[in-house]
Amino acid sequence: MTTLTSASLPVTAFAEAINTIAALFGAPLEQAVLAEIRLPVMAGALAPLARIDALRPGVETAAAVVRDLDPAQAESLLNVAFCRLFLGSGGPMSAPPYESAYQGSGRLYQEPAGEMALLLQRRGRRTAEDFPEAPDHLVIELALLSEALEFAASSGNVDDGETVTMLLTRLRGWVPDFVAACQTHDSSGFYAAVAGVLDLLLNLPIPGIASAA
Repeated sequence: MTTLTSASLPVTAFAEAINTIAALFGAPLEQAVLAEIRLPVMAGALAPLARIDALRPGVETAAAVVRDLDPAQAESLLNVAFCRLFLGSGGPMSAPPYESAYQGSGRLYQEPAGEMALLLQRRGRRTAEDFPEAPDHLVIELALLSEALEFAASSGNVDDGETVTMLLTRLRGWVPDFVAACQTHDSSGFYAAVAGVLDLLLNLPIPGIASAA
């Protein structure tokens, strides 16, 4: 299977990788997804990430965590880790997936949430009814980035390119602190590894677009 270096990374591959990793932070993992993660990384659910050379070691680490867990207990153990990290049940030992948590006072629904709400409105988008989260949630920022990348690649529209640059700048500003929290507090090891992959992904140069961010 073809692998990609940062120099050969097309925008569409970057967008697909963004969508793949966003899904891991959006909801607890179900058995069907875990079964795919146990497959060789170039064939399973993490393939869009594993195809990018710079990300493969971290992807292999994340997949190895899942393979090492008892299949009968893996879903429960990872769901506990998800809830503690991202849904607040871990209290101070958590990693809130909101930009507001890492900017300014650290309180949720602050300036970053307002800025993202305006950007969503300008792009003609709204948060999904089945994902009732603040507009500065990691998954929402990543979804908007992926969409803008795909539009920029197909149309060359200046506004799409500017949106990509702005979102990359935002994400690169707060995701490192989010990653550090995951790597400090994750009891499973899976989300710590996946967070590290996310940080690497956001800092890959995307020819013609991300180089400006």
